[in-house]
Amino acid sequence: MRNYTISLSSDQLVLLKQFYSNYLLKVEQPYVFFVAHHNDTRISAFKSGKVVLQGEEINPELVAIKSFLNITNYAAIGSDEVGTGDALGPVVVCSAYASIEDIEFLEKLGVKDSKSMTNKEIVKLGPVIANRLTHSIVILTPEKFNEQTQKGLNLNKIKALLHNHMIIKTTSKVEAAVPVILDQFCLPTHYFNYLKDEKLVYRDVEFYTKAESVHLSVAAASIIARYAFLVKMHQYSKKLNMKLKLGASKEVDVQIKEIYDTHGLDGLNKIAKMNFKNVTKQNLT
Repeated sequence: MRNYTISLSSDQLVLLKQFYSNYLLKVEQPYVFFVAHHNDTRISAFKSGKVVLQGEEINPELVAIKSFLNITNYAAIGSDEVGTGDALGPVVVCSAYASIEDIEFLEKLGVKDSKSMTNKEIVKLGPVIANRLTHSIVILTPEKFNEQTQKGLNLNKIKALLHNHMIIKTTSKVEAAVPVILDQFCLPTHYFNYLKDEKLVYRDVEFYTKAESVHLSVAAASIIARYAFLVKMHQYSKKLNMKLKLGASKEVDVQIKEIYDTHGLDGLNKIAKMNFKNVTKQNLT
């Protein structure tokens, strides 16, 4: 069973309900706009604008919906980051270019935001997407991250610097002038303020919250970045002979203490983001 999510406006939802008027199922839930079943595909439309397709062969249905609503694909560069919510491991930023042909390829793969995918799916799709798409990626190790924060840089400034660098690299690899879409993590004015001392700044950027639902290039960048993050975490785990935990839970607190007890502050500095509460609350010396 595959599933794919698209985001539509309220007007598009109304039109789509009319499109499936002969295939509607009776579902009474406050947040559901309609549910339909057509050609072995379940179409669940939510009042939020999210539409989820579920089935073994969902691509023909997706093509039909996009054709009916006159949604046209366009090429773009998307940029996203991972690792910023993890106390252990690097921060990874990726920008990826998706042509119209690439978008069709990504849709057939069932690409969606990496946050809604399992690690197993990421490991399977990450290399496939990375091999197909023109992209640029940077892996900021915990040690380098700690150097930046000790200089007074906050997380958003670090992200802005990395995104700007990767966007410039990817645009230099792509001949066509295409939109550049960034998953918004701060106000655009703040973003460009963080870059005020940079010699090269790419300024023609479109900022969106949940940008992965705006263009598949962002979702693809997110998956490539997540894959690189997981590979790095696997390497760190092998080196420490311990399966490192993701996130910033109490289990991570325990691991941080364990790493500190075994490898000292220098060893921890190479694995953990030292300004995270998971580290600072332990009063390690």
